[in-house]
Amino acid sequence: MKRILLLALTTFLAASCSSSGPKPEKAAEVETKAFQIRKFETQTLKNGLVVMWIPDQSLPYVSMQMMIKTGSSADPAGKEGLAGFTAGMLEKGTNRRNAERISEDLEQIGAAFGVGVEPDYTMASISSLSFDKDNTLDQFREILLTPNFPSAELERTRKLALGGLQKLADQAEGFSEYLMQPFLFGEHPYGHEASGTPKSVKNLTKSDLSRFYSANFIPSNSVLAVVGQYDASYKNSVIRAFEGWKTQPLAPLDIPDFPTWTGLEMLLVDRADLNQAQIQIGFKGVPRNIPDYLEMRAALKVLGESFGSRLFEEIRVRRGLTYHIHSFFDPRLKSGPMGIYTFTRIDKVGETVEETLKTYRKFIKEGVTSTEVDTVKALMKGQFPRTFETPEALARQLLVLNRYGVPTSYLTNYLENLEAMNKTTINAAIKKYFEPDNLRILVYAPRGSAEEPLKKLGKVEVKEYKEFLQ
Repeated sequence: MKRILLLALTTFLAASCSSSGPKPEKAAEVETKAFQIRKFETQTLKNGLVVMWIPDQSLPYVSMQMMIKTGSSADPAGKEGLAGFTAGMLEKGTNRRNAERISEDLEQIGAAFGVGVEPDYTMASISSLSFDKDNTLDQFREILLTPNFPSAELERTRKLALGGLQKLADQAEGFSEYLMQPFLFGEHPYGHEASGTPKSVKNLTKSDLSRFYSANFIPSNSVLAVVGQYDASYKNSVIRAFEGWKTQPLAPLDIPDFPTWTGLEMLLVDRADLNQAQIQIGFKGVPRNIPDYLEMRAALKVLGESFGSRLFEEIRVRRGLTYHIHSFFDPRLKSGPMGIYTFTRIDKVGETVEETLKTYRKFIKEGVTSTEVDTVKALMKGQFPRTFETPEALARQLLVLNRYGVPTSYLTNYLENLEAMNKTTINAAIKKYFEPDNLRILVYAPRGSAEEPLKKLGKVEVKEYKEFLQ
């Protein structure tokens, strides 16, 4: 599922090798019979920061990506949005410069800084032309290591964030996704978006941000990827820039298992002036590090991730109930959300939900066909190189794999493992992970048109959309 970072405040590993000094161990070229990725090397500084080096001499640029292994799932109860706010405020003031000066200095060298928050991590990045790489490094270090969260910027950011949350209700698809997280997870740490809620955003203080930053933005909780055109001297400059970053013990974050609930539950979020209905059907997903992750990716694609999928053919082509329908899953440290999203005419809500459930349950019962397996394997093979077609994309892949404890062999052995995947292994994953009956369905639509058709499928709870904006 897409992450909705409504914070107007944001501008928006590889396994570490033991090393205590500036000299990294010898780079190893990763290769297999099936696939080879570009050379990279890693080293661990004395303070615990893992640095990944990915050289690219093809263009005169340097980029850096810093992953902090803490995301919105670490938000305390009642302080939802804290991780997102903290990340978004990084460039709003440091011990040396204010937000305006930071913006002007970045613009002067054509550097782009960005930050994003996911449930399990925060990612900050910067890039520039290589002849400005020293200045870029200085600015990146300052923004990441010395933010001071000025009160005036905090209040400005809060107003923008609250305004963005209020406007979200007018973006029907985004609002239904925003509501689906708490409906699926309840009070679980995954039960809110990084933007938080209007109530929680109002409660965030400068002290909250400072404490969260101090507890989580530490080198032993971070991985830095450096990509582009650089030499040994610049590598030493990067190490000097971050080796003084002080570390401390990291408080463990215990993320519970997926909430236990059974049967079908439906929530109708009423808004009278909508001219079409948004539909989210959700169920328990999977962690990222499962051994049959490729099978799950293939199953979701056959079900509803592309033209020609089961849902597309049945709900759009055959029945004409929607223009677009797709399946989604968002694997995380623990089981994330998985499900189906679509929209339809107000008078077709009941039929669309009913036929979608029929198609979904038939998919679980019958599994994939040999023809579908051949098609999806060809699709996944063709899509694979595009996931890291640039060195920066490869860096992000390696950072994310590192976060989820997935070895880099996932990339090097991908084509080989894809070839080994078959109808039997995919159908085994479908039977193992997909929930035919334990479902939660959220509909954002006018109550007068949607409630009675939905009641024919089961019990429906109705809430007014403004309840979620308070």
